[in-house]
Amino acid sequence: MQHETAEGYYLGIDPGRDKTGLALVDKAGTVFAVQIVRTRAFSDSVLKFLYDHLQVSNTWGLRKNLMAITIGNGTGSEEHINCLKKILPGFPLHVVDEKYSTEEARTLYWELFPPKGWRRLIPLGLQTPPEPLDGYAAVVQVRRFLQQEETDTGRKPVIKSK
Repeated sequence: MQHETAEGYYLGIDPGRDKTGLALVDKAGTVFAVQIVRTRAFSDSVLKFLYDHLQVSNTWGLRKNLMAITIGNGTGSEEHINCLKKILPGFPLHVVDEKYSTEEARTLYWELFPPKGWRRLIPLGLQTPPEPLDGYAAVVQVRRFLQQEETDTGRKPVIKSK
């Protein structure tokens, strides 16, 4: 079932050398989909992720649902950006500071999936999430962009690290 929203979705990308996190997040910051893909297959994987979750069959169909792309400024981001400009031309692309995004992703993971049973008794700081956090770090990229956009005075910012 497709998640409906009047505003559309934001694609978050947490680039990495071996794996890349992808996330679809709506304007309210609600997580719609999270996935981790191999970086070497990034271009095909990101399109498949978008087509499958937004239920469209080509990039023209994405124009109705995809509002913008946010990408962290970490490892391999330049290669990812160049690839995105080729496979998704014309979509707004915003670079976001990735600093501490993994820590935020860990917190987000435990908010979305709190421990159950006896694991509730163990402090979260001593637990390791059972899956990689790259997809949740991509959610963090989108949420950072949305927070900045909200505080901005009408223009869409490109956030860069110092």
